[in-house]
Amino acid sequence: LDRVLAKRERAWERSDELRQKLREAGVSVNDGESTYSLKPPAPPKPPKQSQPARPTHHGYTRVDDGSVVLSPADQATLDGMLLDRVLAKRERAWERSDELRQKLREAGVSVNDGESTYSLKPPAPPKPPKQSQPARPTHHGYTRVDDGSVVLSPADQATLDGMLLDRVLAK
Repeated sequence: LDRVLAKRERAWERSDELRQKLREAGVSVNDGESTYSLKPPAPPKPPKQSQPARPTHHGYTRVDDGSVVLSPADQATLDGMLLDRVLAKRERAWERSDELRQKLREAGVSVNDGESTYSLKPPAPPKPPKQSQPARPTHHGYTRVDDGSVVLSPADQATLDGMLLDRVLAK
């Protein structure tokens, strides 16, 4: 009734607002024939997700020779890191993506984003410990040339040998 009155008063905006409310209520109006019909209500729409569902797989394929065998736990960790990196790239979180790439490299994982592949490098053999200084000589290289008439105790001989060795190192 309000719509009919709005049309008679030539209040077109109000008439259009009322037509829209009728449509939303499931009522279709035909002004030319002065008829209306009811439509069954539409089934409720599922709520919209603000974000797409989180993927469960990274989409990368392993392409190495398989010589490096991972435990199921290590494979799950690797898969999780690859997935986190894919998600970081989708969100344009470049710093996080680069951080994950570096961690993967340190773990021996090489990632090729263009081909969506990864490979594992065998661990390098352990390096020998670096010597910060050359090994200290254990002998001074001097030879006793006297007649041996002066006898030294083992403690005194060790002290003399230490002093001669210090002299060699000081040169």
